[in-house]
Amino acid sequence: MIRVVAWTGGLFAVGWGICHFFPGPFIEPLVLLALGVTLFFVSGRTPAPAREPERDRPSDAVTTTRAAR
Repeated sequence: MIRVVAWTGGLFAVGWGICHFFPGPFIEPLVLLALGVTLFFVSGRTPAPAREPERDRPSDAVTTTRAAR
């Protein structure tokens, strides 16, 4: 979660700097679009955390035969 906050804060800080360094009516929408695309690709490349395998518990075990399905 900290990495997500760092990426988001860093990208928006860069975007803010670009918007103030290059004042113009079309710069802000382009920067916002670029930030959105960048966040989309960064979030897509971040792997999901590995899940622990579920433990077999007798209360969760369900036995069915092929005919019962």
